[in-house]
Amino acid sequence: MFWGKLTPAKGKEAEIQRHPDVIEMDKGELFLSSCVNILRNIYGFVDATNKGIASDKKGDYLPLYTYPATEYVSQFDYSQKRVFEFGAGASTLFWMQRAAQVVSIENNEEWYKKLASQVNQRVELLFSPGDDFPYAITKQSGLFDVIVVDGGGYRYDCANFAVQKLAPGGLIILDNADWHFNTAALLKKAGLLQVDMTGFKPCESHTSSTSLFFHREFNFTTLEKRQPRFGMGAKRLHSSDWDKPYAKKK
Repeated sequence: MFWGKLTPAKGKEAEIQRHPDVIEMDKGELFLSSCVNILRNIYGFVDATNKGIASDKKGDYLPLYTYPATEYVSQFDYSQKRVFEFGAGASTLFWMQRAAQVVSIENNEEWYKKLASQVNQRVELLFSPGDDFPYAITKQSGLFDVIVVDGGGYRYDCANFAVQKLAPGGLIILDNADWHFNTAALLKKAGLLQVDMTGFKPCESHTSSTSLFFHREFNFTTLEKRQPRFGMGAKRLHSSDWDKPYAKKK
């Protein structure tokens, strides 16, 4: 069902108000209802929160990043990429469907055991408790194209080691960067380009920041010819006249 704005002709206001299928509300409330509908029925926010697992409306797993960050990273082709995660979870299952290899380190034994039965052969899931957690990446051979810093504790230490293991042209993702601004500063000081993605995320009642730190040679291939692609809840339009040379030469 679709709803829209109706401006009655002069002198017809009372007639419109009496109609049982007409809802009278201000524009701001109408647009807010649309935003809530997008969160509920397109992003799947309510279902994900009630289930306690980050997922979209279809039930596909999502990382517990902000929605803008997830939509951004979802644009790229990771079929030849290696991903390392400090902190396993729904994000592991998200990356499992996209990357050539995923190495995920978890320091919560209960969560590690729960996740172990859900991963496939592309995922190496490791349990690393205590102070060993941030050092886990140093025991891995080679470099990683994507490194996610989103574990239980040790964010600063994890980020410090992540810089050393990042492949040229790679990406580091720091979740809850607004709560870990010293860690964000460390990554920026390492010469990475910082882009903060602030917004809502699954299963949480407040906004947050997931920050992306790009190696200066970042140039991942996109899944589609165009970038950006349409986001969830977007109007799929193209301003064709304004999206090409338009002004007359003088």
